Amino acid sequence: MKRGIIISVSLFVTLVAVVSCGSVRHSSADPVPGSELDGYASDHFFREGIKLYNEGHYDAAMDLMSRSLEYDTASAAACYCLAQYYMSLQDRALLEKYNGKARRLLERAVRLEPDNYWYRRLLAVSYLRQGRQADAIEQYEDISRRFPGRTDVLITLAGLYDDAGDFEKELRALERYGRLEDAADELKFQRFVCYLQLGELDSAYYESDNPAEVIELLMNTTRDMIEKAETNLDKIRCRSLLDIVMNFCDVVSSHEPGLAQAYSQKSIGYFWMGLNDEALDVLSKGLRKVNTDMDRAMLYNLRGDFYHTLGETPRMYADYDSTLIYDPGNINVLNNYAYYLSVEGRDLKKAQAMSAKTLEAEPLNATYLDTYAWILFKMKQYKEALGYMEKALRYIDRDNPEIYEHYGDVLFMCGEKEKALENWHKAVQFNSTSATLDQKIKQQKYLE
Repeated sequence: MKRGIIISVSLFVTLVAVVSCGSVRHSSADPVPGSELDGYASDHFFREGIKLYNEGHYDAAMDLMSRSLEYDTASAAACYCLAQYYMSLQDRALLEKYNGKARRLLERAVRLEPDNYWYRRLLAVSYLRQGRQADAIEQYEDISRRFPGRTDVLITLAGLYDDAGDFEKELRALERYGRLEDAADELKFQRFVCYLQLGELDSAYYESDNPAEVIELLMNTTRDMIEKAETNLDKIRCRSLLDIVMNFCDVVSSHEPGLAQAYSQKSIGYFWMGLNDEALDVLSKGLRKVNTDMDRAMLYNLRGDFYHTLGETPRMYADYDSTLIYDPGNINVLNNYAYYLSVEGRDLKKAQAMSAKTLEAEPLNATYLDTYAWILFKMKQYKEALGYMEKALRYIDRDNPEIYEHYGDVLFMCGEKEKALENWHKAVQFNSTSATLDQKIKQQKYLE
């Protein structure tokens, strides 16, 4: 959503040509030139200023425009042209210096010709540049009343109200825009966010065409904010947003009890908060409510991942088994299951069969190649493992310390000690968290 307005030089020229025509330069309520000669002088300098501006002599043009204003202080057009010139200065110091003068010129132009759209619009921009948001909003509201067909103003207003946290007024601006442009459907997401911020979660639900996607988007956004939070205020805001998202999950569940994402995303929220029992309870509830095999697989998979994080290995394997009952081709679970078995050194034939399925589906996936190689390593098939590790390194798409450590392990067992040390050092460079890596390097040998 755009927050500002950019007025180009070509638009300036067009507008100057418009305001310089006819009698639009004066208002009957304002002072008139002291003499007819003053009026002619003002008109002359104004038109010569326009001419020079069109020829690209901007400074000289504005000097003449200033002379025009000296002869006729009631020239709204001259006020406007001078203000726009000051606001377009490229030198930051000069821009700051003349900000106030530009605003005062525009305020005078608006007083002289209150029904001129362009004067009011640029005055609102001037207020925004100076951080006077309330004045800008008041000006845009006045514009929207005087020019009800200018829907671009309504969108700008909606954005300003959003920045100010006035979501009720933002909603009204969006509704007015939607009626005028017959675009109510296009604004559903903006309205959804407003209702969410206002805590009107049922209204927010009715604005969401795809609640599953919306919930995931909200939770991912919240996760990103949590990861970037630095100050206590940022953390409080993140927690507040997380509470809103989790409450919205409950509202979605009340309308669509079988929607798996409402349970999965709320459980993720609880898990982030360290409320592990609550996270697991939500998933158990979801498993009783969802209707499709794929949804059941998704929830079992997530719960299995939680159990892995919690170190509850038997429950993890049980949930992975359940996942594969409902979704036998879930290659992510097949890979994880196989790898965890290999780490424990158990059921290696079963692990190999599962890992082979992942390579059938994605033969160039470095992670899956590494898993298969590690299973072969655990089966003491070192030469075969080396081939798969080298292939994994050919297709690696990012620096992965675990793969480099595994490659070093395989190389060591194949009798290539120097190359093994080289790759263990690479793993260290890529911030490995391995508990044994430092000792491998220090003792120059493979350690379990």
